[in-house]
Formats: sequence, structure tokens, C-alpha cells
Amino acid sequence: MVNDANWLLPEGVEEILPDEAIKLEMLRRSVLDDLASRGFNLVMPPVMEFVDALLTGTGEELDTQTYKFMDQHTHRMLGIRADITPQIARIDSHYLADLDVNKLCYAGTVLRTQPAHMGGQRELLQIGAEIFGVDDESADLEIIQAMLQALSLSRAADVTLSLGHVGIYRALLNEQSVDGLLEQRLRDVLLRKSTPDLDALSEQIDIAPFKVLLSLQGSTDVLANAHKAFGHNQELADSLAQLETVVSELKANKSAIKVHIDLADVAGYRYHTGLKYEAFVSGRGSAVAQGGRYDRIGRLFGRGRAATGFSADLKTLVKLG
Repeated sequence: MVNDANWLLPEGVEEILPDEAIKLEMLRRSVLDDLASRGFNLVMPPVMEFVDALLTGTGEELDTQTYKFMDQHTHRMLGIRADITPQIARIDSHYLADLDVNKLCYAGTVLRTQPAHMGGQRELLQIGAEIFGVDDESADLEIIQAMLQALSLSRAADVTLSLGHVGIYRALLNEQSVDGLLEQRLRDVLLRKSTPDLDALSEQIDIAPFKVLLSLQGSTDVLANAHKAFGHNQELADSLAQLETVVSELKANKSAIKVHIDLADVAGYRYHTGLKYEAFVSGRGSAVAQGGRYDRIGRLFGRGRAATGFSADLKTLVKLG
């Protein structure tokens, strides 16, 4: 009698059979070929590293998503990567530091302790691209265009690009010197977009600007309303100007992609430093590709400079067509 436990896979892990495997491989090649045509150079970081290097600058969320085990050779903790982006930042800082601008791309397996949603995968085939050394929005636009082309190659239909900027939330925090546990509570409220819970913080902070922030989501017309509400603050005005530049360029390129603005999107606040973007398709409640600015991470590797990029799961993309 066959023991079923001998062939069952762990939850969130799947085998890819021939028909699906060839589709996945063809999409991988198509996306990487497109990135190469845009001047991105392919790199292949290792699937495991010492934990202290692997998690540098990534925050608590990636820490809890990382499988860890003891290296029998060095007796140091090793981790299996849950995200490739920090590895790319390290490569830029240590191995390609002689270049003013680096454009790098990658594709590889990542493993996470928990799926992003119920019934989701824990083993992903992550693909993405990063630009290092360009401060202005031209790099963000290049990354967004590469991300949208990856979706086009996957034959995704009815794509919506959601744009935000964590600099707006950061500037509002600075106005009232909000930090520590209070900032964490406030961020949680904004992530859940809960007005009643925001009201409960009224004795500790002036909640008025954050109520306005919660209302600033929708079409690109939201940006004009944001200027009226926050134009007095130069840091806020600069963040809004960056968003307007991206929107203007997308319109100039006659992009058919629908653009959504969400200025209260504070997910990844401790990781992202500026513009952030996510791509959604009809019928899926979570983003199918995402990216943004993360200028701080290079400083922790010894080379602080501008960085922006996107990533996606190829296993998700191949199911969109």
C-alpha cells in the first residue's frame, strides 16, 4: 500500500508539469529579453546567504518571511531568500561600485514562510529589474514602463496602475513629530483605512491631515485636491510634483493603462522612500506586480544612493493571459 505522505507536497508549494512549464519558461525568456533590450544586465544572486546580510535594511516583515537554519560549517545563521531585491542592492554596492548608474535584472526562486493570501504560494519565481544611481523620476518611469511591458507580455488584460508616495505620509508625520508606537498605530489605521480608529487617536495627534489623506484616492484628479490641502508644505509639494511628472509622462506616451492614485497607501513605509507603484488586474484582489523607491538600503551596504525597481511572480503572471 502506497503511503500518501511520501508524495504530498507542503502547503503553498507546487510541481509545474510540462504544458505549464513551457509557458512559464517562454514568459521568463520574453521578459528577460525585453529587459535586456532596455539596457538591463542579468545577475544571478545565490538562493541562500548569511541572515545578517540577507535581511539588511528590509525590516521586520521580510525577517518573519525568511526560512533560517544553522550553517554547519561556520555555525552562523543562514537564510533562504524571501526577496531578491536586497541581494541586488548588495551587488550594486560591492561588486559594481565603479559604475555611476547600474541597471540590473534577475529571475529566480524565492521561498516564504507564509503565503501572501489564503491558498497562495510560498515558493515564487520572482522576476524584476532595478536602477541604481538616478535620482529623478526618469528612473521610476523606466521601471514602470518595464513592469507594464512584462504584464503585456503575459497578456494581462484590464490593467490598473496604482501610484502612491510615502514621502507624503512621512512629511505629515514630521509636522507633528509622530514616531514610535504611535506611528505604528497610525500606520495600521491607514492600512486598514479605518476612519473610526483614526478618530480614536484624536487626543494624541491632530488627525485632520490624516483624514484628508484617507480621502485622497481615486483618479488622477486627486493630485489637484492634494495640492490644495498640502501645498503649504514644500516636502509634500515636492512629492506631489513627482507623482504629477509620472502621470504626465504616462499620458504623453498615450498609455492605455488606467491610473489610480492612493496617497494613503503606506504599505512598505519603512522600506520605500518615495514613489511606489502596483499593478492590478480585474478579478484579483492583490497586486500582480509592484515596485518603488528604496534609496536607503544601499547606505546599509556602504553605498547610499538612489534606487528604484519592480518585481513580480512569474507563476502569477503566466496565469493572467
